Amino acid sequence: MLSTSIANVFADAGPLSIGARAVDFVPTDGKSAWTGGAQVKLQLPLFFAVEGSVDYRRNAFGPTTAQDWPVQLSALMYVLPRIIWVQPFILVGGGWYHTNVDGPRGFSDRQNRFGPHAGAGIDFNLNSHFFLDTTYRFVWLNKIHTIDNQGNALDIRDRGHMITAGLNYRI
Repeated sequence: MLSTSIANVFADAGPLSIGARAVDFVPTDGKSAWTGGAQVKLQLPLFFAVEGSVDYRRNAFGPTTAQDWPVQLSALMYVLPRIIWVQPFILVGGGWYHTNVDGPRGFSDRQNRFGPHAGAGIDFNLNSHFFLDTTYRFVWLNKIHTIDNQGNALDIRDRGHMITAGLNYRI
């Protein structure tokens, strides 16, 4: 009877979910703060899903500030069957980072960068429609180009790890 009720957790919800999430991205050379974003997840047959997300992030690298609107696409593979309340998964994907850079001496530049990512996460099913998720990703990004206080060219390492926590609704 318990296995029947657990299996029915997904019975009246579709394969598509939308949600809001909190994001913390910690770059190698900078400081971070929690920001927000949104995500869409589509469950595929067997143990697979795809997730698309858009976040906002702002990082400080000394006198340089970078503001990003990352757009990420991830492939997820669940490691346990879809009949339990907690579902761990692994993920890989890529992201496009539309970056506005403001540096010293009036430096301002818009940079478009690409970066792959890999990580893992867990879905916590609350009922047939709502679930919480949390993920960890390591993101490999191209460097941010800026200048230092003397006006010399400077490249900043922006790769780092990303933690997300979201509340999602299955449609």
